[in-house]
Formats: sequence, C-alpha cells, structure tokens
Amino acid sequence: MTGRGARPPGASARATEDAAALTRRLGALEEGAIRARAAARTLAAWPPARAVEAVAVVSRGRDVRSRAAAAAVGQALAAPGPDLGYEALAAIYAAAADRGLLEVKSLLVSPAPRKAYREPRDRDARLAQLTLGHKKSLARTHRDPDLLARLAAEGEPAVVRELLANPLLTEAFAVRIASRRPCRPETLRALFEARRWRTRPAVAAAVVRNPYAETAVALKLLPFLGVQDLRDVARDGSIHGLVREVAARLASGKRGTAGG
Repeated sequence: MTGRGARPPGASARATEDAAALTRRLGALEEGAIRARAAARTLAAWPPARAVEAVAVVSRGRDVRSRAAAAAVGQALAAPGPDLGYEALAAIYAAAADRGLLEVKSLLVSPAPRKAYREPRDRDARLAQLTLGHKKSLARTHRDPDLLARLAAEGEPAVVRELLANPLLTEAFAVRIASRRPCRPETLRALFEARRWRTRPAVAAAVVRNPYAETAVALKLLPFLGVQDLRDVARDGSIHGLVREVAARLASGKRGTAGG
C-alpha cells in the first residue's frame, strides 16, 4: 500500500515518500475544488521529473486514499488554472513522455470517445410529451422501475443527474445506465460526477468499458478498478486504445504491489 513501506516496481524511495505525503495532504482536505487546487500547487512546486514520478506511484495505489488522491491529481491536470498553468503542464507531460509513464501522460490528454453518439430516431412517445422539469421531478421521486428505466434510456443528462440522486436507485440500476449503448457521453459523465456511484467498482467498470464514454472520464475512473477489472479493460477491443494500455500498466503495477 502506498506510503506504508511498500515500493511499487520501478519507483524510487523519494517518489514513494512523495506519493505518501501527497496522499496524506490531499486526504485531509474536502473532496472537490479545494483538494484539486492543493494537488495543483504541490505539483507546480516540484520539478517536473519529481512530480511525474510521484503521480505515477499515486496512480498505482490500491487503497481508498490513493484513489482519492489520484482523482484530485487528475482533476488538477485536466483543468489548468492559476496554480498549475499550461507551461507547467507541458513540462510535466514532457517528463512523463521521457520516462514512458503513460499513466501520467494520459491525464493530460483527452482523446474523443471511441464511438460518436448520434441522437436515435425512435423516441419514447410518452416521455416526449413531458417537459424537462416534469421528467426531472419524476426521476428524483418516482418509484416505478419501468418509468425510471425509460427515463434512463432516454439519457437526458439533466434528468439522469436527478435519477442518480434518487435514494431508491440501486447499484444494479446504475450499472444498467452505464452499460447502455448507444449512450450520451454527458450521461456517462454524470455517473462519474456522482460521488455516490463513481467509487463503486461495478459502476466505474461499466462506464470505462462503454465506448461512448469520454476518454478523459474513463482514464480518471481506472484507479477505482481492481486488478481483474483492469485486465478486462486492457483486453476490451471496443474501447479506446489509450484506455486499454493505461489499464494494462495499472494492472501490472497493482499486481506488483499486492501483499506489500
């Protein structure tokens, strides 16, 4: 486990210590913008080589704290701001490329989804007669599983967000939403943005393996997956090649730290 004596294969002692310190620092902060800005400030303060080596160790962590830290780092790298600008990002990317750290490089790029979403021609006639506000209200409070399934199938992102907040929604239903094809990328992003669901390995795996998912979203969810799920992603020819390769590297790194 990162920061408790185990050292991932190929990681230096300093990188392991830096990753542990970063994980502790971020874990003490509230999830979201505050944690992401702290990650950005830390990475900006380190030389690029040191930053990428620490991020690589964090991304291979198996525990909840490492996953949370990896998510914060991903958010910091994906949304440049005053604490970590494009110049620093370019230097970090170059250092990652020089060291062959694809798991770090992937956090800095956002390739298009493997499949482009196209609006279906056949629409649910009954739902088409309802206003967006009415659909959101039904998604938030209704108990009828058939109606909820139809709302999920329509895939209106604003409605799906309300559906994901419905206390009656089960993990199996969330997986069903994440597995639907074709699926709006915004719907899959809504699952990623829902704290209740993105940490569920089954939901995260379903989003990652959906070819309509934004590559940036799939890459950020990979740290939430276990070794077997990562291996399955690495072998899935229907999803983006970058996602598959990063999954393979993460699986190899996590397997190497098992029992550490």
